[in-house]
Amino acid sequence: MMRITSLPSIGFLSLAISLAACAQSEPRIDYGKVECAHCRMNVVDPHFAAVLVTLKGRHYVFDDLACMVQYVADGTVAEDQVADWYICDHANPGRLCDATQAHYLSGAAFRSPMRGDMGAFCDPADRDKAMADGLRRLDWEAARTELLQ
Repeated sequence: MMRITSLPSIGFLSLAISLAACAQSEPRIDYGKVECAHCRMNVVDPHFAAVLVTLKGRHYVFDDLACMVQYVADGTVAEDQVADWYICDHANPGRLCDATQAHYLSGAAFRSPMRGDMGAFCDPADRDKAMADGLRRLDWEAARTELLQ
């Protein structure tokens, strides 16, 4: 004889499946196929690309951290609507990490597509290995401030 599952159990299962389906997916960049949301250039360099994810789950791809920072500063996407900021790890091209926790170097040695000239590193040890004369160490807030000057 079959047992009838209770209605609350079915409701809970339906809710769990719905929430899982709505969860934000990990950002992905189709290099050479997607254009920067800010400057409209093709995104081709996995050393400098960035992704912004909104609270609604929309992904915006950028060819340079400078474009992503300016996009939000211009109000195209309100900062209070940003769920996640991602940046490519300069030491591991194409690997995305949380831009707000990344470790930055700034200087002319980093010739990024829109001349933001910053390299982001997920691991501070990688940033320290890349450190050279003429480069400055920055955190997220200092990087944003410098890019908006």
